[in-house]
Amino acid sequence: MNADMEARNTTHTPHLAWHLHHDVLIEMCSGCEERRAYIREDKPETEQPLRLRLFQSVIGPLSAELDKARAELDKARAEWDKALAEWNNTRVELRKANAELGNARAEWNKASAEWNKARAELRKANAEWDTALKASRGEIEALHALECPGCPWNGKTIFSERK
Repeated sequence: MNADMEARNTTHTPHLAWHLHHDVLIEMCSGCEERRAYIREDKPETEQPLRLRLFQSVIGPLSAELDKARAELDKARAEWDKALAEWNNTRVELRKANAELGNARAEWNKASAEWNKARAELRKANAEWDTALKASRGEIEALHALECPGCPWNGKTIFSERK
């Protein structure tokens, strides 16, 4: 194996390779050593010698059309890598926001529970007040007559003269 081929077979720079997968003749590869390790560790022992022998970098020149298509592929891959990095950053931010949302929701649930308890206590106190008012109606009306002489209150409204 010449130095150029050795460099291509160990590089992480995307390049073309033969038989990266058993069912694809030529495709892009960016981790030759990782692929070889994967073949040795995860592929059946009976397949390993053939896979390792045939898996290698493409050395010869390709047509201008393929070179142009590969350049476009490299450009698209670079854009994809950039978009993926942004997506990953955004995903991290989303996870932080979700955690903050979870904390806020927990605080809101706690406050809601306290509010519901206070509302129940208020309703109970209002019911007790209404009961006490009904029980003291005569006393209240007598006090009202003393403190508010000439009041048109009829038990329902101060506008008792309206029809």
